[in-house]
Amino acid sequence: MRVTVLMENSTPSSRLRARHGLSLWLELADGRRILFDMGPDEGFLANARTLGVDVGEADLAVVSHGHYDHGGGLAAFLGMCSAAGREIPVYVRERAFEEHASGTPGLHHAIGLDPALAADPRVRMVGERHALGGGLTLFTTRLRSHPVVRSNARLMERRAGALVPDRFLHEQSLLVEEEGRRTLVSGCSHGGILNLMDEAEAIAGAPLDAVVGGFHLMDPSGETVEDEGVTRALAAELAARGASYLTFHCTGTDAFAILRDELGGRVRYLHVGSRAEL
Repeated sequence: MRVTVLMENSTPSSRLRARHGLSLWLELADGRRILFDMGPDEGFLANARTLGVDVGEADLAVVSHGHYDHGGGLAAFLGMCSAAGREIPVYVRERAFEEHASGTPGLHHAIGLDPALAADPRVRMVGERHALGGGLTLFTTRLRSHPVVRSNARLMERRAGALVPDRFLHEQSLLVEEEGRRTLVSGCSHGGILNLMDEAEAIAGAPLDAVVGGFHLMDPSGETVEDEGVTRALAAELAARGASYLTFHCTGTDAFAILRDELGGRVRYLHVGSRAEL
């Protein structure tokens, strides 16, 4: 698999746009192409053009969860597809278009997706597990064997008319099984990266070879980072597993430095324009 970052929080190039958000271009060994997340706006399309990526060639697209920094560019993507006469299915978890907010019930700001887009026929709602065929599985997990990150506490969903802690039922990850290798692709891993890894390995029936994902070890709206001890414990657990790791976005560079201490060359931080082979 080849991974190209179309949107992330930072870039070393003045030719590319950086935004708080994520968009990945995945090229599989068998030639299939997947657009995974679309950043906060149309900027990922401009970056794709600069990088020589035609996102209109995607076989399918995925929105990992119902937050604007991962699906805010959905309208731009659908508009591009319409203009080009291309029908590309976009897989979105049920409940992703419901109301989501960051902060506290008394002081918060909206971070959800445009609910009007849910009616587009190209948007396909899926449940807790959905087989896409050819070794691709979308899944979520309710498992919480491992602790979730502290920054989740500021994230809320509307339920029974009130803003309450988000259960992240709108989050999904992608398991790619090809050529005897198993790769987990996750957006922010709100359910906990270790929990997601456990679920992916249960589906595959074997350990993961690679993980591509954000670990949500920083909270930009709350201007906080995860406790250093918690991050070091996570790093040790990741190191004890046999996978390699590509990370970005909500992991944050402070936490990445700790991960690098423990994992060395097995972990890499990707920016806008980064390309990596797995």
